[in-house]
Amino acid sequence: MRVIAAGRASEIVDLGDGRVLRRYKAGGRPDREARIMAHARAHGFPVPHVHEVRDDGLVLEHIDGPTMLADVWARPWRAPRAARTLAALHARLHAIVFDGGRLLHLDLHPENVLISPRGPVVIDWANARGGDPALDDALTWVICATSAGLRGRAFGWLFLRHRDRGAVRRALPDAAALRLADRGLSPAEQRRVAAVSRRARPRA
Repeated sequence: MRVIAAGRASEIVDLGDGRVLRRYKAGGRPDREARIMAHARAHGFPVPHVHEVRDDGLVLEHIDGPTMLADVWARPWRAPRAARTLAALHARLHAIVFDGGRLLHLDLHPENVLISPRGPVVIDWANARGGDPALDDALTWVICATSAGLRGRAFGWLFLRHRDRGAVRRALPDAAALRLADRGLSPAEQRRVAAVSRRARPRA
């Protein structure tokens, strides 16, 4: 077994035979994440198949292909198409009803989309819940605009071309607050998110 990817909250271990273990670094609710992924998959949304639920994570189908972020970094001219694809994934996801609202991913940005031979596949469902789609859209913009590893606001604005900008603007304060609650943010990212939050506050 070897670690093939790692993020703030989990790492991906190659188990062989077309399977990977998404292993939580601390905490996590694998049973809940598996239930949400199964719900999305049952509605035709592209997610990895869950083979097994373990105490420390999920055994998932291995998806071949780079992240959308890596693809855009390698081929910058694809950014407009990638942003359109990301927006379309949001629209498809938000058409699914869940827990009295629309299904939200709440971490749906280019690093959590794998470009596989069968099309884009969305990973990392730990934050997913039901709610208002505008919050999901706004949080994606906040992440794109403030995260060190992403391409910044340029990609975020390309994404917003295909979403309801007015609704996103109204949801920005809540999205920034949600992002600031992430303990994995670096101090620089915290400052950038806080600046977005200040600018998003309604003027007196």
